[in-house]
Amino acid sequence: MSFVNMSIATDWFQAINKLPSLTYLDITYTNPSVIPISLPHINITSLRVLKIASNNINSTIPRWIWNLTGITYLDLSFNQFHGFIPSELSFLKSLKVLLLRYNNFKGVSPKAFNNLCNLSTLDLNSVGFTGRGIRSVERLSSCTQQNLQILRFADNKLRGNLSGWLERMTSLTNIDLSGNSLNGTVPIGVWRLPNLTALYLESNFLEGVVTEIELSYLKRIKWLSLSYNSLHVQVMSHDWTPPFQLKGLKLASCNLGPKFPPWLQGQTQLGEINLSKTKIVDTLPDWLWNMSSSLEVIDLSYNQIKGKLPLSLNRVMLRYLNLSSNQFEGPLPALPQTPTVLDLSNNFFTGPIPNSTLSSLEYLLLSNNSFDGNVPVSLCESTSLLVLDISNNKLSGEIPPCLGMSQDQLLILDTMNNNLSGQIPASLGKQTGLSILNLRNNSLSGEIPSSLQHCAELIILDLGYNNFSGTIPEWIGQSLSVLMVLSLRSNAFLGSIPSEIVRLGYLRILDLSHNNLSGTIPRSIGKFSSTASEKGIPEDYIRYLEDESDEGLMGSLYFVVKGETRDYAKLLYLFESIDLSCNDLYGEIPDEIGDLQALQNLNLSMNLLTGHIPDQIGMMHELESLDVAMNNLSGTIPQSLATLNYLSHLNVSYNNLSGKIPSGYQLQTLDDPSIYIGNPYLCGPPTTQSCSSNETTHVVGKKSHGRFERLGLYISVVLGFIIEFWIFCGVLLLSRSLRISYFSAIDCTYDRLYVAVALTLIRFRRRFGEV
Repeated sequence: MSFVNMSIATDWFQAINKLPSLTYLDITYTNPSVIPISLPHINITSLRVLKIASNNINSTIPRWIWNLTGITYLDLSFNQFHGFIPSELSFLKSLKVLLLRYNNFKGVSPKAFNNLCNLSTLDLNSVGFTGRGIRSVERLSSCTQQNLQILRFADNKLRGNLSGWLERMTSLTNIDLSGNSLNGTVPIGVWRLPNLTALYLESNFLEGVVTEIELSYLKRIKWLSLSYNSLHVQVMSHDWTPPFQLKGLKLASCNLGPKFPPWLQGQTQLGEINLSKTKIVDTLPDWLWNMSSSLEVIDLSYNQIKGKLPLSLNRVMLRYLNLSSNQFEGPLPALPQTPTVLDLSNNFFTGPIPNSTLSSLEYLLLSNNSFDGNVPVSLCESTSLLVLDISNNKLSGEIPPCLGMSQDQLLILDTMNNNLSGQIPASLGKQTGLSILNLRNNSLSGEIPSSLQHCAELIILDLGYNNFSGTIPEWIGQSLSVLMVLSLRSNAFLGSIPSEIVRLGYLRILDLSHNNLSGTIPRSIGKFSSTASEKGIPEDYIRYLEDESDEGLMGSLYFVVKGETRDYAKLLYLFESIDLSCNDLYGEIPDEIGDLQALQNLNLSMNLLTGHIPDQIGMMHELESLDVAMNNLSGTIPQSLATLNYLSHLNVSYNNLSGKIPSGYQLQTLDDPSIYIGNPYLCGPPTTQSCSSNETTHVVGKKSHGRFERLGLYISVVLGFIIEFWIFCGVLLLSRSLRISYFSAIDCTYDRLYVAVALTLIRFRRRFGEV
């Protein structure tokens, strides 16, 4: 019955309960509308196998299960069962396989596993246990410990160590205790377990040294994972030959280096190898690429491996290759045709990106190298492409117009910091699932294509530092409803700021600085951070942050804050900023600016803003940086600024501000006089201009009086010119001889100028003719 939709069936269990001879019941992925917790009478006592997995059932374990005393296989995994695992579990004495993984149990009764002497498989992965929940396994009866073959207790945040209990389970073939908080060393008895084929201890706090002595006991081991502990794996003998043939080896973050382990050469069945962050400082041996025909996964990232790659890798049947963050150099060889993930970022590779057809490719990460040439057109044939990151290289030419035509699930496109030219391909508008489009710091031009309005899942749109022009499209604020970052910095956009943009529900960073924008600041700006704070963050962005396998996919997001350029990629959900500086915006700063109570950075500098600094700015309690320099603002600096406890950067220079500079609280730490320079009528610390109440009034009066003095001067100059002009004209009209002399002088001056210009042109022509 598995995969049958029973969401509308109401009496299905009553019907099944009428089958006393039923021995096998599988309702996996059936989504039953109801699972009875208890029954007045149970008839299916002949049941031997019961599978209720993957149904999202939210209840305690049904009590009628404890009447199935003949059951041998019970699967309740991938649900939301909660509460405690009761002692009645011990009634199921015939049970051989118990799968409870991925539920929300609080704990287990001390007697729950008593009498389960036939149990061979116990799967408690991610059942919700924490702390000392490991004791539930430590207290297993001796007969259970002797017969148990598979123990899975991963991802439960368990504390404790492995000594005194694990080595007693001598029949174990498979151990998975990864993703906990276990500490101490791995007991020698664990290495000596005679039947062990799989040992997963990754992501704990284990420590100690593992040598060839411990490894030599693992004669049957096939899968060994010790990653993300504080273990030192030291094989001292250079000619040591392991007694096993591994299929999977994961030693990430263990201390394995500095040499690449030579004992791996004989592992001819190896399918997966992860030696990331193992402090290897070496070159790769040639035998690595052909030591095993089964090798599909290689992760050697975050080491100091040097040298070049082989001339060709197209015969290697790799599915996953990660060589990122090393010191590889030289050109890329012909690449393998089979990978779904290819990460060569953060190296010193040079030359063009090979124009290879990688039809299965999903992730291509080539950032932070020195690749040059064009973006290969062959990428258009990678129809499964999810992530393309070619940022921070020396690529030129256009983005292939075909990119986006064949792909239907592109999520991330990052070409930041290259020298790409041309326009944004309209074909990218077909990528309706596109989440991140980062084209920052290239030489791209033209207008933003209207086809991008179909990319309704965009979270980050960064087109800064290019040559884009035209107006900012209104559809950005209408169609891109989950946008968190909009950066159009340092382009040639003109027109006004569409009011729809500042109303985007998730927007946290708006950077429109260094353009030719005009008009007033929309009063709807007050909706900016309040709506974003209420809605939180889009789920796709949370996934990029939390998924460790996506490490590095977010790339970098650089923003200028407090006069410095910083990377906010991983802190984006904690940061809110508006930068409208270096435009031609005019009018007053709207009072609604005070509604931005979660904003941390506000930069309105180098515009044509007038009026006063709103007193409502004092309501922006999270504000860390405020820059309104080089405008035409007047009036006093509001005292409410002193209440901003987090303010650490302030610039109000080169305006027409007057009066006493506020003091107290955080403002006392901002003692740099340059903050207030260019406002001659400001007084008080930290400037040298002292002010009392009389002096302050006098300064304002002097300013008003100065305006009248300048006005009188301008009127005097104009009147004097007019009077002198008419006196001169009157003299010419009354004296004929003076008129003749005056106009003769003008004619003579004109003739001399004409002759001088003509001679100069003749000299230039002769000079360039000789050349």
